[in-house]
Amino acid sequence: MKKVRYIEVDMLKALCIVCMIFNHVYEELAADPGGPYVFFDLSSTFLGAASFMLCMGIGMRLTRHQEPKEYAVRGFELLTVGQLLNIMRSALPAYIGYVMTGRSYFLSNVMLVFEADILTFAGLAFLFVALLKKAHVSDRWMVVIALAMNILNYVLYLTVEPPSNFLVSQLMGFFMVTDAESYFSLSAYFVFVAIGYWIGGIYPDIKDRKAAARRVLMVGVPAITVYYAIRINVAIPFYPEFNSDEQYILNQGTDALANVMVAIVLLAVFCLISDRLGERAKAVTEHLSRNINQYYCVSYMLIIPLMTIMLAIWEEYMPGWVIPTLYAVFVLIATNGIIVLNDRYLHFHVVTLRGMKRMIVFTTIWLVSFAILIYVYPRITEYATCWNGYLMP
Repeated sequence: MKKVRYIEVDMLKALCIVCMIFNHVYEELAADPGGPYVFFDLSSTFLGAASFMLCMGIGMRLTRHQEPKEYAVRGFELLTVGQLLNIMRSALPAYIGYVMTGRSYFLSNVMLVFEADILTFAGLAFLFVALLKKAHVSDRWMVVIALAMNILNYVLYLTVEPPSNFLVSQLMGFFMVTDAESYFSLSAYFVFVAIGYWIGGIYPDIKDRKAAARRVLMVGVPAITVYYAIRINVAIPFYPEFNSDEQYILNQGTDALANVMVAIVLLAVFCLISDRLGERAKAVTEHLSRNINQYYCVSYMLIIPLMTIMLAIWEEYMPGWVIPTLYAVFVLIATNGIIVLNDRYLHFHVVTLRGMKRMIVFTTIWLVSFAILIYVYPRITEYATCWNGYLMP
């Protein structure tokens, strides 16, 4: 099966990458970013990880590597890259902050060496799709299963007390939302991958994508306008407050379907305007799309360690919105430069390692991860999670 690229999918992923970097800088480094943060914060609510995951599902369905074993290998690679990022982004800087200051919240953040982050979710999603394909589950039934998982996750969250043991709660948090660090649990977010996978299956059969895009806009724009007008202004029983952390983490039922519709509407818009893009713009969007995981990892390495240094030395964040905005622009440019230089000269990618080098590096990453867990867990009594702001001041 030949790899097929669709410019509208690349454009959506490129938009999400740029918004993601700005949003991460404001969230992690800014004391009070004000107006600009409101825009990017809302972009994460309407698009955010949901659009990333829908695009991931489309890409999974269109890739030439369709065997369950190939999905499983890719899943394990993503889990391992996620662990390396957790070590370098979270555990190591937090431990340095603890050594420098002795403050307990830094040591608690070292435990984020294991967290349900987006790369960990992506790895689990690939493994789950491998299992479903092995069981010969159709694309449509995959969507049904994913919707059932999403709803069941929300019901369990509302009705079942989480385990008292944090490690058990964290392990469960990879698969369902608990009181641990379960920002992107498999049950809550797999619906986006499944729907994307289903869309990827029908996409090549659409004869006139622009005509289909116009029909999507005719239905989708009124639908999401009405839904969000109600969701924002009316308190829905049992639903979290709109634009709250709880809503983002759970993304339950109709909220998830609304996120899907927003992403599909944007795909339709980008499909209609794609012909107006110059070759340079198309090359930029394709570059961002192809390197989505690298942008995620490299940009975070320019954000979280800096936050740790700022809190350890000055005990404060960046003031106002101008400095964080300028730094976000710097992160975007620097991340691009690092990725381009690596591709041209170093050619280092963990997932491309083969043979003994691959075995040694992958094994080391997992051994170091568990060694950190064994060292830190007995030494802390408070656990940094998304629910307590990671205990940060």
